[in-house]
Amino acid sequence: MKIMRSSKIILAFTVLCILSGCMLPQEESLLPPDLLRHEEVTFQTIEVTRGTIQDILEDHAVAGSSIHYEMTFHNRSGFLSELNVHRGQEVQKGDVLARLDTDSLEIDIQRQRIEVERHEMVINEIRRTGGTRFARRNAEMDLEIAELILQQLEDEFEKATITAPVDGEIVFLSEFRIGEFIPGRSIVMIVADPAFMQFEYTGARADRLRYGMEAEIIIDSQSIPARVSMTAATAPAEERDRYRNTVIFSVNNLDDLPVDLRIGTRVRFSIFIDESEDALIIPLSTISTFLGQSFVQVLEDGMRTERDLDIGITTQTHAEVLSGLEEGELLIIGVER
Repeated sequence: MKIMRSSKIILAFTVLCILSGCMLPQEESLLPPDLLRHEEVTFQTIEVTRGTIQDILEDHAVAGSSIHYEMTFHNRSGFLSELNVHRGQEVQKGDVLARLDTDSLEIDIQRQRIEVERHEMVINEIRRTGGTRFARRNAEMDLEIAELILQQLEDEFEKATITAPVDGEIVFLSEFRIGEFIPGRSIVMIVADPAFMQFEYTGARADRLRYGMEAEIIIDSQSIPARVSMTAATAPAEERDRYRNTVIFSVNNLDDLPVDLRIGTRVRFSIFIDESEDALIIPLSTISTFLGQSFVQVLEDGMRTERDLDIGITTQTHAEVLSGLEEGELLIIGVER
């Protein structure tokens, strides 16, 4: 009994010591007092001000033509025997650009020309010898038939030949090669007419441009007045997908363009899009973005605070603030320790 009572006393004493903390050592500071002091920092700031900001798009466009000729062999099919051009080549009106295999057709044409000549000789002989009216008219009808057949053969030969419709440039060339079979009406090449030069811009900001906006095409430091002549909204219905992120500039006077300007040349352009006066303006470098939300760091009552923003016009260096800041507030641009 005494042993059990002693065990109970010891257990009770142990519990009491644990509860009172007599068995726990005093906690000691893990860091020297100097390291426990808060580090002082100084914020570098700039003030939010008002001013005028302009949205001017400056980028590159590619010279092209508003007039294109899709060259085919009409309804004729056959094996390609000649291909005399390459993409980007300048051509003159009437140049033979491509031709189908026409060996048998050329022989038929030569044979029919001889037939026409033979009927002409018959008529001349009838006229010389004073043949009857019936004989002369019969010979004339034979000549007419022969000439019709010759014309038909020559038309077929022409359909088997592609010639340049204007002085222009090859801007597209199919992958057909010599000896390959070409189905009728297949587009073999496209010839562009440089006399109707225009400029095509494709970019993320194309949707900001509107039909009729004034612009400047810049070539060799020369500014040439131009305007937006086609956008996705004004393109034909079948072309709207193509112009979804593309606009066309047309110069006001084609004579202002250099005579040696080639289709495919990259040129600079500048176009005024928008302007805001008495706007809150901050440097673009002070703005951060997370999950599509723009924000800045503001010094407020000596403390650093994040502030969400609604942004308006942006340039390469500055941005307009529509909401989220007030004039005179201080933006944090750096920290000095």
